[in-house]
Amino acid sequence: MSYGIVDCHAHIFPAAASAAGFADAATHLLHQQRAMHMHGNQPYRRQSDQSLIAERPLWDVNDPSPAGRKDVDFRVGTFGRYEWGSGPDAGYVQFLPPWMDDLSMTAERLVAIMDYAGVQTAVLQNDHIYGNLAEAFAEAAKAYPDRFVGLAQVEEAFAYTDAELKRLEDQIGRLGMTGVYFTTTGMFRSGYQPMHSDRTYDPFWKMVEASGLPVCWVQSGKSPVGSYEDEMRHLADICERFPDIHHVLVHGIPTSLYADTDERLELPSVLNTLMREACVSSEILYPIAWGGRQEYPYPKAHGHIRQLIDAFGVERFIWGSDAPNVDRYCTYGQSLTYFTRYSDYLSDADRQAILSDNARAIFPALAKAATQ
Repeated sequence: MSYGIVDCHAHIFPAAASAAGFADAATHLLHQQRAMHMHGNQPYRRQSDQSLIAERPLWDVNDPSPAGRKDVDFRVGTFGRYEWGSGPDAGYVQFLPPWMDDLSMTAERLVAIMDYAGVQTAVLQNDHIYGNLAEAFAEAAKAYPDRFVGLAQVEEAFAYTDAELKRLEDQIGRLGMTGVYFTTTGMFRSGYQPMHSDRTYDPFWKMVEASGLPVCWVQSGKSPVGSYEDEMRHLADICERFPDIHHVLVHGIPTSLYADTDERLELPSVLNTLMREACVSSEILYPIAWGGRQEYPYPKAHGHIRQLIDAFGVERFIWGSDAPNVDRYCTYGQSLTYFTRYSDYLSDADRQAILSDNARAIFPALAKAATQ
């Protein structure tokens, strides 16, 4: 499309078994094991017969700290899988698409699929599952001008420390990251103490506010932080103390938690307040969440999207794919066309806002590119 579509949620990363920006591969694997324990979108299966595994064998459910990690020979597998155990009870989770033989995604491959789908630019989101990748993001942006912008990331559990503040400053200054990625799951490193809205974190949030960069949040419906409403209450506390930070709800509002039997949404009051009164935006990103339960083009999702836009206005929303993960459910192109071809409840101007204009207003590097 002529206005240049922005995918606000994509990933590039080296082979998952590598250190990938961590001090060593073992630390990277620690984060991956915790992430697969928290992951609930894809089921656990036995390697022997593909049957479902109901239990959660990767972590002690009563100890969210690193001490709760279970010794189950957790490892990076092949073809998009993480694996553990041995013999007939060996298990796996299909976290990435099965075409990913070494669980890696290059910038070159992402550019190719973006070209094929007609997407101009991607925001490269950072997560410890993939590595600490700001250096790689900077290299990709240099190699492919106007195609990539990247997000900075720190160790969330220690974000307020001098070491992490210096790291953030370096990623913003030297590497030119255009936002900050913050996943509350990363707080397992400290056993979720202190919480990210505690005053202890004020030096971090002050630095973020001074940078003028948005924060892209990954929050859970159920975690040691609490429910999704609890996650939103922590965010509301941060918004109140640091009102100039723009926040983005990565993966979007989990509308399935708040839909009745007629698919009418009853959102919690804290979320309504944040979306109406605070500087908060949300991704529209349904295939990665719903693709395992509904078929393209996800008709129920459109009812939810329409209600969200009616409630909060089109200016609050941006589009994302979660490539390459989304390929476990649909193609990259379909992660766009389910929205562009089946959203007859939107005007062309509304679609342009969600697919391009709103993102360019949020991320400084995109805004700069639009004026050049």
